[in-house]
Amino acid sequence: MYSSLKNIQILTALLKKHNVKHIVISAGTRHTPLVYSVEHDPFFTTYSVVDERSASFFAIGLIEYLREPVAVCCTSGTAAANYVSGANEAFYQQLPLLILTADRNHYYMFQQEEQMIPQEGLYAAVCKKVVTLPHVRDDKDFWYCSRICNEALSELRRGESGPVHINFIVENDYPITQGIVKFDEKTLPEVKKIERLTLDDSQSSWRAWAEKLHKSKVLVIYGQYAPLSEKEQKIVSDFAEKYNCVFSVDLLSNLHIKYGVPTFTFCRTMKGGEIKTLCPDIVITVNANCVSEIKTKLMQVKGQFEHWHVSAKGEVSDPFKILSDVVECSPFTFFEKFAALAEKPAKHDYYDMWKDTVSGISDNGYCNKEKVAYSSMYATQQYLNNIPANSLLHIANSNSIRLANYFKVDDSVTVYGNRGSHGIDGSMSAFIGQSYVSKKLSFLVIGDLSFFYDMNSLWNKYVSNNVRILVCNNSGGAIFHSYPNTKNVPTLDDHIAAEHKTSVKEWVESRGFKYLSASDKTGFDKALKELMKTESDKPIILEAFTDKDEDAAAIKNITAPYLTEEMTLKHTIGKMMPSGMKETIKGLMK
Repeated sequence: MYSSLKNIQILTALLKKHNVKHIVISAGTRHTPLVYSVEHDPFFTTYSVVDERSASFFAIGLIEYLREPVAVCCTSGTAAANYVSGANEAFYQQLPLLILTADRNHYYMFQQEEQMIPQEGLYAAVCKKVVTLPHVRDDKDFWYCSRICNEALSELRRGESGPVHINFIVENDYPITQGIVKFDEKTLPEVKKIERLTLDDSQSSWRAWAEKLHKSKVLVIYGQYAPLSEKEQKIVSDFAEKYNCVFSVDLLSNLHIKYGVPTFTFCRTMKGGEIKTLCPDIVITVNANCVSEIKTKLMQVKGQFEHWHVSAKGEVSDPFKILSDVVECSPFTFFEKFAALAEKPAKHDYYDMWKDTVSGISDNGYCNKEKVAYSSMYATQQYLNNIPANSLLHIANSNSIRLANYFKVDDSVTVYGNRGSHGIDGSMSAFIGQSYVSKKLSFLVIGDLSFFYDMNSLWNKYVSNNVRILVCNNSGGAIFHSYPNTKNVPTLDDHIAAEHKTSVKEWVESRGFKYLSASDKTGFDKALKELMKTESDKPIILEAFTDKDEDAAAIKNITAPYLTEEMTLKHTIGKMMPSGMKETIKGLMK
């Protein structure tokens, strides 16, 4: 019988899957759910050593002889503090010692509760990984608990071995009555072990993975990355030729290969059943974040594909909550090794499906040729369409990066953006640094709030005459006017969208810029020609004044032709009908 506590069931199941079968147990109460669960499972060999300090060194003796991970387990409170010596010894000997400590709910920390000390950080300086397994009340808790438990256990023998600490919460009346002593589960739940492929694994292991990939429809989500060298470009192209794959890209990917598909606009206009038709067998994620909403769309078919994450650090990154495999090597090592392991080129019917579908949206997934009313979208479209070849482009976050990805820029243009954390701060500072060291003609598209947030970036001596900036000034955060859940907030412009009536003019002129401005198409088109001049004795900035509501309408209008009739009708009804009638209309449309 196993404990009724789900976090204990998950821990027990994953101890078995990660082949941790020797557990040294010290006396106490709080860890009873785990102790009883492993005592009555023949997979485990348990040892009783009352003194925790001695128990940790007893376990080290087992590890040294058996050459495999061994766990120690104790109750909560100062009992856990007695493992410090053993944890340090395991660290310096690089021994896979697994420290399992029961703990009380952290709600009670520093509340004059008994047997409560800060356990999670006791050995943090010498442990490869420290996690606390929470109470599990729903599916999201189950996924999270399973994920971090997998992360911790996989660290025991990844690279150089070392100690790992798993702290697990046990409470007697939460979430079930008498949780410590309730044992009514005859079987353990199905908990997925996250597999890991490393460069130390055998050639036969790599070949087995490659064979599986060769039989599958593969979608590679290629996140933000620097421009590739010719060698790197060839490596990725060779991989793409060998597998039945599609690379989901956006402007920040800086990837220009035959089997790359821009998915930003497509995801914004995707019809109900399209993602089901295009569902891959395996999704591979590489590099940093992406702007495309492809991950969100794939959540609609979660469970119908496997997810592999490729990373030099080998971290567990699980946006779909179904991660099956981690490949621990750089993406280019992955592409190169897998290309070499494929004996022959694959058919490319999966790419053909994607290409045919995406090509139905404007110009092969981009809206460069679409007619757009004067707005921030129009300004961004014309700006990107006119950037000369071999230039540098930095795109600020929030509305700017989204607007830009509706359009294509020349393949020779290198594209940058602070997409790691998605914050608006620092975009212009990063751009000024890039423009100064690159010496290239350098372009920045940025919104008004982002500009004012980072205006001190122009207050240094590194602003060069190669700088060309487009500021889309719609007197606040226009992106919030396009969100359906904020549109009806009466005070939207007060604090959420931060409405203002400020221009960049006086500041940039005081910093030595040539200042241009526009408030309509005619004025913008004229100013754009001046902005795009390759030679100038000053940096140049163009401030495009637009209206927030018209900016929001432009986004809707550019995607409207590609929406289904049902989606377009719903959008029209939503605009025309009073809010009280919308639910009735939705019911009639089902």
